[in-house]
This record gives sequence, C-alpha cells and structure tokens, in this order.
Amino acid sequence: MKALVFSTNNYRSFPSRKQRFARRLAERGYDVLYVEAPVTWLASARLQQWRKLCAWRSGTHEQGDRVWTASPTPWLPYFKKYEAVADHDALTYYRYLQSLAGNWTEGVGIVLTYLPFVPRALGLLDAPVIYDCVDDHSAYPGLLLKATVDRLEARTADIASAVIATNETIAAKFSSHEDKLSLIQNGVDHELFAAPAMRWLDTLTTLPRQHRFLYVGAMREWFDVQALGTVAAAYPDCRIDCFGEALPVVRDALAVHANIVFRGTLPQALIAEEAPRYDVALIPFRQSPLTLGVDPLKFYEYVAAGLPVVSSTIHALGTFGEDMVRLASTPQEYVDAVQDTIDNDSLELRRYRVRSSRRFDWSFRIAEFDRILDVLTPDES
Repeated sequence: MKALVFSTNNYRSFPSRKQRFARRLAERGYDVLYVEAPVTWLASARLQQWRKLCAWRSGTHEQGDRVWTASPTPWLPYFKKYEAVADHDALTYYRYLQSLAGNWTEGVGIVLTYLPFVPRALGLLDAPVIYDCVDDHSAYPGLLLKATVDRLEARTADIASAVIATNETIAAKFSSHEDKLSLIQNGVDHELFAAPAMRWLDTLTTLPRQHRFLYVGAMREWFDVQALGTVAAAYPDCRIDCFGEALPVVRDALAVHANIVFRGTLPQALIAEEAPRYDVALIPFRQSPLTLGVDPLKFYEYVAAGLPVVSSTIHALGTFGEDMVRLASTPQEYVDAVQDTIDNDSLELRRYRVRSSRRFDWSFRIAEFDRILDVLTPDES
C-alpha cells in the first residue's frame, strides 16, 4: 500500500512533523512518497534556485526505510492569487506524480497534505486525505490574495477525511468541520535536548550567568529585527547567537550590533549540545496574523533544553506560565522580560523545564496521529 505526503518543506531540511509523520506512515507498512516543496518558474530568475528548479528531472530518490522523495515540476506563479492558476498547477502536479516510476497514483492508501493549494489533485486520487494545517497560509507575504487562498483551503478541507490543526488559532478556521478536526501540537525529540541539559546541570551547584542569548530558526520577513536590536543594545555585554538562515535584509538591519552573531545552520544534535549554556532563548517575531497563529517548534526544543524563553505574543504560547515563557508585545517589553527571566531563573527551574517538557515528546504526538490513521484506515491498524 502506498502513501503520499504533499509537503511544503524539503525532506532533508530541518526535521519537523512533516518528516516525522511521513516516517510514521512507513513504520505502519506504507511505501511513502514524500513530495517536496514546489517552486514556480519565477525561481529561474535566481541562479541559486536552478538546482531546485530542475530537480524534477531526476525522478524519485530512495531515502531508506520505505521512504522515497521527489521534487515536482515547476508551477505557474500567481497560484495564490488566481484559483484557475492553482487548479492548473494542481493538474500539473498530479500528472507529474503519474509520470514517476513506481505507479505512485495507483493503490494509494492515504494522502497526507500540507499544501492547501492542490484540491484538484486531491480529488483525482481515490484515497482518504488528511490535511495537516500548521500555518495560516493566507497570512504569508508575497503574491497572494487572502480570499483565493482561503477558498483553496476550504476546498481542501471539504475533500479531506480528517483535518489536523497545530493550535486553537488555526483550528478556528475549520469550525465547520468540527466532526473531523483534531488538534496535534508540535513536539520535540525530548531525549536529544534533555540529555545534554541534564548532564550540564548535574555538574552545577548554582546557575552561572553565561552572557549569551540564543535564537534558532529562519530569519525572514516575520523576524522582528527591532525587538532583537533593542535587546542587543540593552545588553551590550551579552552575545546573541542566531542559528539558521537569515535574509540579507535581516543581516543588514542588525549589522550595527556587534554582539549579534549569525552562526549559520547547525545540525539539530549540535544545537542540542550547545543550547543549555545560554541565559535565555528568544522568539522575536513581528506581530501579524501569521505569527500569532504559529506553534513554534523552537519553543519545545528550548524548554526541553531547560531554557527559559522570551517570545513575542503568540497565541499558542499563552497557555504556559512564566516559569516556561514570558510574552512581550513591544521592544521595551522584550528587554524587561529578558531581565525578569534572567533574574528569576534557577537550577531548580531548569530541571523543572526539562522534566515537564517530556510531555511534548514526538512519541505522544505520533500516538495522536496514529489514532486518526486507525479511524481512517481500520483495515491497516
């Protein structure tokens, strides 16, 4: 039996629920085709995108353990503005899947989609569909019309046999589908982050100041350079390490602050080793419908490493106490929250965060995913 995963990320990018749920399908006995993020023909204007633009020519790639990957043929642009273009691209997407060796459109047992833009392709596949919505797609910047994206997503939800949302803010968009709606938050490889934290904490009798702050993740349009710059200016004796890819506009805006260090990308295991030795972890996002509705993976990783967190206002984090995260809505609130966090942190709180974050482990999220699969595919459970 085959399973298709329509993703918005590449398989070898940072490990997220998309890869984890895909691998879970393989563990349940499916041959899984993980279809990587599509690009449009506009990518041809950027030399660094040419490899991705032509990746479809190489067909499928075996990743081991019953998982294959493929990159789709390029799409027409403006599919987020015009529904007819989206439907054309969805048909192109389906025909690409048909063309792949392995008959991937035949004998499909389940489709897991993160793309809300291809309801036409979903309708052509004779299989149950799970729509796992992890973002407010209509809130992204770029060439889109909110009404168009919302209509495409509504069509996707109508086709789906099950809809998953990462938090209550996202779930509210699917109130008309409560009968098939589930909530599965993001998670963490708890042992990966907790073990280095506990090894370090067990060597201490008091919590030392490290004079280092941590940020891990992409730094794109939603990144709040004003908040981070204000923190950098308020704490000139503290280094702020930023791991991840940063847009040139972000680097340029923060270049004046010598204590902000862009350290590029590191494997998750190396981040986990370094993370405990920071004073505070940051999530500085600009306030927008997009960021209000996220369920940031980095939060779960930070607290599994024992770190206290200061974040911009994010609805999903509002349910946690200040022993886990302090929320700030202005740059000065951010500075104050960082100081309060450092002043109140302790070895006991570090250990508490590590222990209590065990409940965020991916094993529990996958168990919830399994329950959905058991309902949709009872003969396979």
